[in-house]
Amino acid sequence: MLPSSQAQGNEPRQRHWLLRALLVLLGAQLSLSLLAAWTGPALAGQQQVVTLELLGIALWQGLWVLLRSLPLLLLLLWPLLRVLGPRRRWWAFASVGTLWLLLQAALELFFQQAGNPLGADLFGYSWQEVTTTLAGAQVDRLPGLTLLLWLLPCLLLWLGLLWALRDTPGGSAPRRRATLGAVLGASLLAWLVPLSAGLTWLPEQALREQACNKLAWFAADLWRWQQRSLLPVAQAQAQAGPVDADSAGRDPQHPFVRAERTPDVLGTHFAATSDGRAPNIVLILVEGLGRSFSGPEAPLGSFTPFLDELATQSLYFDNFLANQGRTFAVLPSLLGSLPLAEEGFSALPAPLPEHPGLYRLLGGQGYQGVFYNGTDTAFDNERGYLQSQGVERIIDLTNFGPGYERNPYSQWGYPDAELVSRVIADLPQLQPPFVLGMQTISMHTSYRFPGQAHWRQRLDGHLRQLRLPASRQQAVQAQADIYSTILYTDGQLQRFFAAARQQPWHANTIYLITGDHRLPEIPIGEHIERYHVPLLIHSPLLRQPARIGGVSSHLDVLPSLMALLSARYGLQRPAQTPWLGRGLDLSPEFSSTGHFPFKQTKTSAEEYLDGRWWLRDGQLYALEKGMRLTAMDDPAARAQVQARLDAYQRGNHALLQHHRLMAAPSPLQAYDPAQVEQRPEPVPASQALPGLGVEDVSLQPGPATVRLQATFINGDATPSAWFVPLAVLVDEQGNERGEVSGPALQLPARQRQRVHLVLPLPPGAAGSWSVSVRPSDPQTGRANGRGRYRLALELPVPTPEKAP
Repeated sequence: MLPSSQAQGNEPRQRHWLLRALLVLLGAQLSLSLLAAWTGPALAGQQQVVTLELLGIALWQGLWVLLRSLPLLLLLLWPLLRVLGPRRRWWAFASVGTLWLLLQAALELFFQQAGNPLGADLFGYSWQEVTTTLAGAQVDRLPGLTLLLWLLPCLLLWLGLLWALRDTPGGSAPRRRATLGAVLGASLLAWLVPLSAGLTWLPEQALREQACNKLAWFAADLWRWQQRSLLPVAQAQAQAGPVDADSAGRDPQHPFVRAERTPDVLGTHFAATSDGRAPNIVLILVEGLGRSFSGPEAPLGSFTPFLDELATQSLYFDNFLANQGRTFAVLPSLLGSLPLAEEGFSALPAPLPEHPGLYRLLGGQGYQGVFYNGTDTAFDNERGYLQSQGVERIIDLTNFGPGYERNPYSQWGYPDAELVSRVIADLPQLQPPFVLGMQTISMHTSYRFPGQAHWRQRLDGHLRQLRLPASRQQAVQAQADIYSTILYTDGQLQRFFAAARQQPWHANTIYLITGDHRLPEIPIGEHIERYHVPLLIHSPLLRQPARIGGVSSHLDVLPSLMALLSARYGLQRPAQTPWLGRGLDLSPEFSSTGHFPFKQTKTSAEEYLDGRWWLRDGQLYALEKGMRLTAMDDPAARAQVQARLDAYQRGNHALLQHHRLMAAPSPLQAYDPAQVEQRPEPVPASQALPGLGVEDVSLQPGPATVRLQATFINGDATPSAWFVPLAVLVDEQGNERGEVSGPALQLPARQRQRVHLVLPLPPGAAGSWSVSVRPSDPQTGRANGRGRYRLALELPVPTPEKAP
C-alpha cells in the first residue's frame, strides 16, 4: 500500500525522499539505456571489448542526459511536491518519470526500426507521410522487445518509488541540502560536456548511433535545424558571387545556369543501334541498394547475385555516390541534376521551377515516357516532379490495376514481385524510342513480403556459397529479414531482365541501375556508406564491359547521358543548363575530381565533396581509396571546400528566393566536339592528399603467420619524416596479441612504397581477430601518419581430431 500522510510530525523524517526518488529515476534511466544499447542491431558479431565499450558509453549517455534534464524535471515537479502529500507525490513523480522514460523508449524503438536516430527530419514530412513510414515498421515483429523496453524501466521506477517514500529517517537537513546542491551542480556541469563525449571512442558510425541517447540526439538536431538558415536576402545579395570557378558573369538570379559543355565520355563504349534511331532508356531505381552489400568485393559480402553477374557485362562504377541519404531528392538529382533546395527540390511549392530534365528533353524529341512505382508517388511529391517533367504515364499505387496483390505486411503498397509483373505486362506495348523508369520499394521497412520463407532458405544457401567469416554470418542471421529481402529484390530484377531480353527493342536499349541511397538498417561503418551506391550501365550496344574507379554521383548521370545521346545518336541537348553535375568520371583507377553537395535528410545540413576533400559539420575529411573518410586538419583545404559550399548555398538561396532556375527555356543544339569542357586529369592517389599514410593493405593468413602487404604513401611536396611500418594484431576481446615492424623508411616527395611484413600468430589463435597498420615514429612509437585500423582477420577454428 502507498504511504499516507497520517501525521504531520512524520513529514520532516520524509523530506529526504526527493534524493531517493532521483536515485530511483537514475536507476530506471540507466536500465533503459542499457537495454536499448544491448538490443540494437550494431552489436551483432562485434568483439567483446567493443560491446563493453558501447554499453559503458550508453550508460554514460543515459546519466548525461538525465543530469542535463534535471533542472527542467524539477521545475515541473517542484510546485506539486511542495503542496502534495506522500501518496500524491508518488503519483506526480511516477507520472512525470514514466512520461520521461516512455519518450526515450519511443525514440529508441524508432532507431531500431529505422536504422538511424530520429531528428529534425520528422518535421520535413507531412503527417500522412509520417504515418505511412511508421506503418511500415517492424514493431509487431518484436513484441518481447517492445514490452521490455517500455515496461521494465517503468516498473523499476514504480517499485523504486515505493521504497523511496518509505517512512524512514534521513540524514540531517544541512547534509540533505548539500547533497541536493551537489546534484544540481552536477546537472549544470553536464551542460559543459558535449553530446559526442565518449562516442568518438567507438570505431563505427553504427556503434556511435546505437550508444548515444536518442532524446539528446533529437534535441540537438532539432536545435541545429531551428538555428539553420541560408544566407538572409540582404546578406546574400551583398555577398553575391560565383557558384563555381567558371560562373563569372552569370545572372545572379539564376547562378546555376551555364553553357552545357559536358564531354561525351561514354560514346566510345557504345555501338550504333540496328535501326538507326536513338536507343531506348530504362532506368531502374532500387530502394536502399548499397555498395557495401552488393557488387564485386562488397565489404559485407554481396547479396545480389544477379546484379553481380550483370556487373561483369556492364560499365560498373565502384565508387558511385547518391546525393541524398533518403529518397526525397533522388528523382531531381538523377533525372534533373538539380540542387537540393531546402528540403529537396520536389518539396518546393507548385509549380516546380522549369528545367531541362531527362523526361522533358527526350519527350520533346519523340520519346514515350513511362514511370512505374509500387507505392503512392505522392510521397516526397515524386508525382509532382514527374508531372512537371511531362511524363505521359505514371503507374503507382493509385492506378496499379486489377489482378495484383498488395503487400499485407506493409503500408507502402505492392511488393517488388508485383511491380515487376506489372511492368512486364506492359513491355510488349512500349513503342521505341521510350524512356522507362521503375522504382522498387521492398528493400524498406518492414522487410516483409509474401513468400519470404522461400527467400530465407535461399539466404542460407547463399551464405554457404559466400563463406563469410563467422562474425559476419552471425550478423546476417540476426537480420535475416533484411538480407532475404535483398535477395528477393535481386531475383525480381532477374525476372525483369529475362522478360526484357525477349522484346524486339531490347537490342537497342540502354539500362541504368542504381540505388536511391544505402539502407540504414544494416549497421553503417562509415558515414559515407549512406551515400555509397552502385551504378551499372548495361546494354547490348555496349562494346565491352569495364569496372570504373572514378568517383561520380547521381548529379553526373544526366549530363553524361545527354552527351552520349547527342554525340553518338544524333539527339540534341540544351545550349544552357542549371545542372550541377559535370559528367561521369570513367577513370579506371580511383580518382575524384568533381564537386557536388550531399544532404542526408530533408532537414540535415549540406555536406560537400570537392575533389578528394569532404566537408561535414565543419570537419574536413580526406576521401581515400576504398571510399573511406579520414579526418584531416588542413585549414587551407577546409577554406577551399567551404568556399565551394558557400557558393552552392548562395545559388540555392537564389532558387528559393526567385523560385526559378532559368529565365527561359534554353534552345536545343547539336553536340559540338570543339565546344566541350575538358575534364580535370585524374590525380594519382599518392599525390592527392598531404602527409604520410597507408593507402591499402592485403592480408594472407596462414597456419602460424599472417603475410601482410601495405602501401605507404607520401602526398607532400617534401620528403616524409622517418617512420617505421608497424602492424598490430588484436584478438576478439580487443587485446593486443603481437606486432611486427619493418626497417625505418623515409619516402621521397609524391612517392609510395610497398612493404612486406610477416606477423606471427600466437598458439591457438582462432576466430574474428583484426590487424591495424600505421606509420610509427621510430623514437616514440606513436602514429605519425594516417593508418588503417581494425582490418578484419578471420582465423579458422581448428577442427578437433577424431579419436581412433
